[in-house]
Amino acid sequence: MKGQVIKMILNQKDDWKQFLSLEDEERLNDFLRKISKYRGAYKNASEVKGAQMWSAILELRKENLLLQKRLDRMQDLLEGMMSRVKVQDEEDRKLFKSLDRF
Repeated sequence: MKGQVIKMILNQKDDWKQFLSLEDEERLNDFLRKISKYRGAYKNASEVKGAQMWSAILELRKENLLLQKRLDRMQDLLEGMMSRVKVQDEEDRKLFKSLDRF
């Protein structure tokens, strides 16, 4: 750890990922493996680093759309369940009201 701090202070170039927590470094490496499928595209770009960033943005967008789709589905299911509960509550209320009159 002491050596890492000294490298940071002296602005030595090293693997910046070593300053991440182990969990974050693992998450980043997993993500980098995911975007490696775009390697053919960004290796042929005139600005490779920029193309890598756009590839990462594209992958994040795909994940975001997938999550949104799942969230929408869950919301639809919950709304359907709540609608049925409201109908059942109204039917129960009508039943109790009719029993009170009886």
